[in-house]
Formats: sequence, structure tokens, C-alpha cells
Amino acid sequence: MKFNKLMFAALTLGALAFVACDKKDGNNPIVPTPQPGDSTVVPVEEEIPEVDAPAAGYVTFVISIPEGSECNGVAFKGTLDGSNWVSANQYLDENGPASAAECIKFEAIDGSKKWFKATYKLGAEPWGEDAIAMAGKICLIYTDDGSWEGQAKEWEFIEDYSTADHSTSNDGNIQVHTSGLVYVKVAKWNKSECAEVVLKDRHVVLVVPTNDCGSEVPSIVGSFNSWNATEIAMTPVAGKEGQYEATVKADASDEFKFAGSVSGWENEIRAFNADEDTWGDNNPNIAFGDEVEFLIDYSTGKWKACAE
Repeated sequence: MKFNKLMFAALTLGALAFVACDKKDGNNPIVPTPQPGDSTVVPVEEEIPEVDAPAAGYVTFVISIPEGSECNGVAFKGTLDGSNWVSANQYLDENGPASAAECIKFEAIDGSKKWFKATYKLGAEPWGEDAIAMAGKICLIYTDDGSWEGQAKEWEFIEDYSTADHSTSNDGNIQVHTSGLVYVKVAKWNKSECAEVVLKDRHVVLVVPTNDCGSEVPSIVGSFNSWNATEIAMTPVAGKEGQYEATVKADASDEFKFAGSVSGWENEIRAFNADEDTWGDNNPNIAFGDEVEFLIDYSTGKWKACAE
């Protein structure tokens, strides 16, 4: 009898402990600790760093970029006084004369893998009254750095942290009109040297506009040739009137469009933008992606040299 009482007491205590654990676990479920390589692990988003405001007459850029996307550095490329645009790797420090400004390198913020900052001395805006301004784009630095291939393709201002008066130009340049802080998040680059480059032969056939006003032999131009508008003249397709072709080596991330082989961008082939009801300059770029054969019909387009 004594043994049975002891067994009953033990079973009762065990049941109470089970109920207690079950109740606790129900309110506070156990979350397994993520292990390296686990596909369910979500990267921790770095907090937006707070940076001190620069002195009057200066602007400090604070940028976020995709982690691991820069191999040789990142820079702002453009002009600090509206007159001198960069074409090569010429960099200034923050006190460099604005009238000679080409571009300035960003430095990584301590402890961060994706946040960078740089401070610029601004020049006088030529179209304003003693205003200060700059304009340009955030770009990856390439090993040869002779082009704008690595410019930011998708980006946005982080408005809650930006104190300088800023805007975006019609051609996608960042413009800053007063001193202060400008925060920018870059979501995607046009091209990154960190990514594996796989060049493929891309065969492109173009149907030129039927309106021959200002026409000439078209050229194919894109990020694969640093947007050199007159370098690659297309050749007529045998037996196909009004069609031209070219084969170029390009990566999936490359984009292209068409210009005049003699006059370049002055006589590019323009396509109608139905969304904006306009004939767009430098519009649209066409992405290669995984395709290797293209037939681009711009028979309803027009040459830029034609009157509006």
C-alpha cells in the first residue's frame, strides 16, 4: 500500500510538471537557433548610421549599397560646380577646389559592410544666385575606371535622414543645392566587377524607322562598349530592306540601344514612350538578359535628327 501511494505521488508530480512545461512552451515557443548555411536564416539589416552634419559649404553623403557588391571601391562621379564632368579616374579629397571637382571616393563606415560616407566641398551653382550645388551619380570604381559602367541603376534618397536640399534631374543625376547631409540607398548597380561576367555572342537585328529623314547607317551601343555611340556600325541584312544587324559580346547585365554610326547620339534612333506620350532621348535601354537573338522593330520610331 505504501509503495502504491509513493507511485501515485510521483506520477502526480510528473503530470503537474508536464502541464507546467506545456503551458510555458505554448506561450513562449522554442525557436531553433539558425545554423550557418541554413536557407531560413534572414540577414540582419544594419541600422542606418547617424553621421555628424558637415560644416557650412560642405555636403556629406551617406550611402548604403548591396553587401559585397564593391570590389575596388565606390565614388561619386560628376561635378561640384556644374561645369566639369569626370571622364577618368581623377579624385579629390573633401577640401579639393570645387571648380576642379571630378569625383570623390567613399570610405566605409567603421563596423559596417554596406554603409559608406564622403564629404564634399561644394561650388557655386552657375544658374543660381550664390547658391551651392553639385550633380552626378554614385558609381562603382572599375579597375580601369575609364567609364561610367558601374553607376547605380536603382537607388532612392533616405528622406528622414537627409537635411540638405536635394533633387533628381531628368537624366537621373543626384543634385544637391545646400550644405548638409544626404542619405542614399543603392539597391542595384548597372554592373559590378564583383559578379561573374559571362560574355556571349549576341546577334541583334534592327528594323530602322521607315521615315528616312536624317537617316544614316545605325550603330549599336551599350554598356558592353562603354556607350561609345559610333564604334560599332551595323551592316545591312542581305535581302531584307530596312534591316541591319550586328553581333556583339555582352554579359546578361549589359544593355543596349541604337545611335547613328557617324553622328552618334545626335542622331540616335528614338522610340515612342506610350506611358509618357513622348519620343524619349536616350530611351529606352534594352537588357540582354539570357537571350542571344534579338529582332528590334523600330519601323514606327524615328531618327532624332527628324523634326518633332
